[in-house]
Amino acid sequence: MKIRKGFVSNSSSSSFIIGLSDISAKQLKQIYNHRLFVTNKNDWWDIVETEDYIKVSTFMDNFDMHTYLINIGINDEDIDGSYTIGKLFV
Repeated sequence: MKIRKGFVSNSSSSSFIIGLSDISAKQLKQIYNHRLFVTNKNDWWDIVETEDYIKVSTFMDNFDMHTYLINIGINDEDIDGSYTIGKLFV
């Protein structure tokens, strides 16, 4: 089975998942704290945590979450952009 890696994005939405086993507790906290760097609360990303991974999504792709994740030390290959609301591209 092929899995598409990278951000699924268009002009108005973006989403991805990150396995909790791929990030540290500090990085998880930093992901939640991305809001400290966003001046407009409408630019915040929605974060849903499950037992195994976090789902991060937005309807307006204004805050550069991808660059933020790289800057806090998350490896690009650990970010699975194949997740999108309602379906998984395979």
